[in-house]
Amino acid sequence: MDALLSKLNQQRRNGKRMIAKDYILRKREDFLHICFNSPGCRYREIGSCTMCDYGQGTKLTESRLKLILPEIKKAADGMQSILIGTLGSVLDSAEISLVCLELICDMLNELPIRTIIFETHYTMVNDSICCWLTEHLPKKDIVIEVGLESVDAFVQEKCLNKAIDLHILESKIQILHHHGMSITVNAFLGAPFLSAAEQLEDTVKTVQWAFRHMVDSVVIFPANIRTNTLLDLLYQNHLYAPVRHWAVFELLRRLQADDLGRIYLAWYGDWSDLDENNTKLNFPPCSCEKCAKNWMGFYHQFLRKPDHTSRKLVLEEYGRILPSGCECYKEFKKSLEEVSAESREERAGRIRNWLEDFMYR
Repeated sequence: MDALLSKLNQQRRNGKRMIAKDYILRKREDFLHICFNSPGCRYREIGSCTMCDYGQGTKLTESRLKLILPEIKKAADGMQSILIGTLGSVLDSAEISLVCLELICDMLNELPIRTIIFETHYTMVNDSICCWLTEHLPKKDIVIEVGLESVDAFVQEKCLNKAIDLHILESKIQILHHHGMSITVNAFLGAPFLSAAEQLEDTVKTVQWAFRHMVDSVVIFPANIRTNTLLDLLYQNHLYAPVRHWAVFELLRRLQADDLGRIYLAWYGDWSDLDENNTKLNFPPCSCEKCAKNWMGFYHQFLRKPDHTSRKLVLEEYGRILPSGCECYKEFKKSLEEVSAESREERAGRIRNWLEDFMYR
């Protein structure tokens, strides 16, 4: 990890977003995301991830969890899949105890929902926890979701400040498959210090790596600008441009058609994080007013299709609908064609100099 980015991350966010709620529910179609309160991601504390801040809270007690599980069970009615997470890594015992995790599994076993997804850091995956999960959820399809973000070493260290050892991740993929589980990885779109074209290329390469290495599915995470993050600092000082919806669309068009059925999308604008005053804390991809009304329809249609063939048709249909009268499409296309006088390394170095000056003002 990068020492400068780590220090700035710690200064910007640690201790600034305290979560009081026991849990947060987010729904999309027949998918339910449950985020339990926790002390927060251990990697957040050391300054990892320039784009992240899901906050920090407190570790749930067994007695408190027993009170809220009936509420969650009620919210799960009619859902087809559930994502279980915390403010960091749900399989980290420092965030949620194994006793509490067992109570959650007992609740899940009472539901008719087949697919259970656990969101965790890849380093938390091992034979022991896999055996434990299969024992406690014997009739469920278990999926482990981890953050890959980028397979480019420069982007990992100098842009996202997130260390991912690809060789270790490969071994985790093998462990999960050995235990009959699936793995989905998150791929980030919109890394700072990169041009729009470089951002797209980076995400395409990450998705391709994932499928070559037997990952079962990939979740595209377009950059959300979250308050108190380094990404937000760059944006406020005109050193970072928000990701456009067009970038997500173009990314999907560049992927192999056969892979589209294994692609999912997250945080594209249907979910919001709010503070205690209902102030929005995340800003998803942007667009002009003329095409804005069509984007949620596109995401809905794309995600509800069950296979790559029908999703390809959705891309073709909206490829005709979306550009009509759109003011930002031409700007996006122009941004992809721009040739920078700086390499990504030079650009990152220039902005890093600004960041260092900012830190010591």
